[in-house]
Amino acid sequence: DDRTNKFSIVDQDGKTFNNIFSVAEDLEGNIWVGTNEGPVIYYNPENVFSGQNFFAHRINIPREDDSGLANYMLGTETITAIAVDGANRKWIGTENAGVFLLAPDGMKQIYSFNENNSPLLSNNITSIAIDHQSGEVFFGTDKGIISYRSTATQGSNEFNKVFVFPNPVREDYDGPITVTGLVSDAEVKITDISGNIVYETRALGGQAIWDGRNFSGARVQTGVYLIFCTNEDGSKTHVTKLLFIH
Repeated sequence: DDRTNKFSIVDQDGKTFNNIFSVAEDLEGNIWVGTNEGPVIYYNPENVFSGQNFFAHRINIPREDDSGLANYMLGTETITAIAVDGANRKWIGTENAGVFLLAPDGMKQIYSFNENNSPLLSNNITSIAIDHQSGEVFFGTDKGIISYRSTATQGSNEFNKVFVFPNPVREDYDGPITVTGLVSDAEVKITDISGNIVYETRALGGQAIWDGRNFSGARVQTGVYLIFCTNEDGSKTHVTKLLFIH
């Protein structure tokens, strides 16, 4: 399709944004635009040519002061970079405040990295890129590039070479246990050999993370554990095993 259209970024309240620094499409087809007053989102980009009900939307975050008022998500920041990971979360780079990771709908701030609380080289972010196979996120700054190993990878429509690492989990290991090769956003349940559920979670894209602890926060006992994985409607399943040494 060779059609083009030039238009102004206007939100639902009629505000026009003239300074645009970044654009990204998320996994649901929504278009995220970085402005000098935070991100705005087009939830119906297919209307770009008709112009019908074609407005950008800002994310309102209710204040915690019982005032009934709300602030715009990152509304005071210039958004210089946007990248979408395998779990449809948004990595947001700013001109002066470092990096933010937002939930898929943008309503919750998951992480905030800056010069003071992380090894980030600079708060001035110029670009963000993601290796969707490993989940590693690369941040370009005005002082160089640095990366962060995130927990989300790109999922697929089928289970593909499901792999648990480490396996076995030895008694001196206390890091994350990863299950990769999953369908997107798979439901994952971990049981002991008797069928008792010790943990359950949802994959971030194609990868699930377990810390080796049960629902009470205690490290599980030595034994073989079954990992049951299924897609959202239950039509696709996969089972694998893990040896855990306490």
